[in-house]
Amino acid sequence: MKRISQETLYQILLHLTDDWEVKGVEVKEPDELYVDIEYVSSKWKDPETGASCSLYDHREERLWRHLDTMQYKTFIRCKVPRVQLPSGKVVTIEVPWADVIERHTYLLEKKSNRYPAMHKKSD
Repeated sequence: MKRISQETLYQILLHLTDDWEVKGVEVKEPDELYVDIEYVSSKWKDPETGASCSLYDHREERLWRHLDTMQYKTFIRCKVPRVQLPSGKVVTIEVPWADVIERHTYLLEKKSNRYPAMHKKSD
């Protein structure tokens, strides 16, 4: 059996491409876990035009709620990069784990939708 690091484990679990890398995993007692992700490529391909865009800067650190890891509430932390399009416009790139305006991941949303009774208020 091959042993892997916790960063590699989360890289696999989150299905991250080579452009994204888990840089660390932090446990904050009593029950929170933070997965730090970084965009490691120097370029980004605009999905609309196919143009290769250079990194411009990074936004402030942002948090997304993710599926729990065992008994720990899990969050993804990332300073999402912005790129400059050929038109000169600066835009924030999309992250592969969540919609642009959401503060939770696709996987958490999918699980929540699968079990709607969990969110139903009792009378």
